[in-house]
Amino acid sequence: MKDLEIIATDSKNISEYQFCGYKDSKNEGHNRKSKWLKKRFSEGLKFKILHSKEFGDIGMIEYVPGDNTWRPIEAKDYMVIHCIMTSGKHKGRGHGKLLLKDCIKDAKKNGFKGVAVATSSGSFMANGNLFLANGFKLVDTKDCYDLLVKKFKASSQSPKFTKPNEKFLKKYNKGLVIFSSDQCPMVPKWTKEIAEVSRELGFKPKIVTLNQSNNSRSLGTAYGMFCILLDGKILVDRPVSARRFSNILQKL
Repeated sequence: MKDLEIIATDSKNISEYQFCGYKDSKNEGHNRKSKWLKKRFSEGLKFKILHSKEFGDIGMIEYVPGDNTWRPIEAKDYMVIHCIMTSGKHKGRGHGKLLLKDCIKDAKKNGFKGVAVATSSGSFMANGNLFLANGFKLVDTKDCYDLLVKKFKASSQSPKFTKPNEKFLKKYNKGLVIFSSDQCPMVPKWTKEIAEVSRELGFKPKIVTLNQSNNSRSLGTAYGMFCILLDGKILVDRPVSARRFSNILQKL
């Protein structure tokens, strides 16, 4: 791993790196993610790239202090990992462990009580195996999601998933509502496609862009950052393709 380097990005260099395989600055998802990150750096968010001299960018990790997390988690004084990934052809080489170890070191250095992460076996979220193998413990569950935590002191209070913010959601209890955040570079494209499919099936979708972390934590899903409601009830709790969403609507 001598040719590997973990690069801490900032508002000046962030546009130089790829997000989930997107690197073209002309790509809408990449562009919007870049702008989103520039606003988040002042909130303590860290976005780090695992760079190989031979292969280029092969991994990344994004984490933020619990007070500013976009995951629906109560995790005061904890660092919360939003996402972690490594390039498919480089999996199984310890790169994820390398990124996780760097995050844990950063959290300890800055006086946090530990590191928390929401996991799931489904798409668009990290699997729990990497974290369990590195000392994380299960502290809460919600539907098909697990909240895993690595405490630096066993006596520290455990984080937990948040409950829906009824006051916030009450404003969106009629019709089809798509909540989306620019946190994921794939979401802008899929949000447009989902809205188009919805219209073709006779719905009038309302798109709500989540611009603040507290709004993302208000959704009542363990995923946060993306959610679709139909007449106030959760229809989809994480990003899906337009084709899959079309199938969901047609089954109603």
